[in-house]
Amino acid sequence: MEIKALDVVDAIRSTMGELSQMGPDDSFADLDIDSLSLVEAAVVLSNKFGTRIDEFELAEAGNARTAAGLVTDKLARQPVA
Repeated sequence: MEIKALDVVDAIRSTMGELSQMGPDDSFADLDIDSLSLVEAAVVLSNKFGTRIDEFELAEAGNARTAAGLVTDKLARQPVA
């Protein structure tokens, strides 16, 4: 399953309404997304896509496009139930 960057953008926007104009390549740091907001976004992403994502991985990803790749890779490595 490939996760699209806009799926990640939508999930992050759902936790932070002030980011309504956020694009897939906008840097989380440039958008002033703090660590608490990254925790909230990580929980939303983990629940939405069914794989564990933490705030440190999101911070390292740096933007929604890279985070989408991270989620896709994690899903690909999960054992099929």
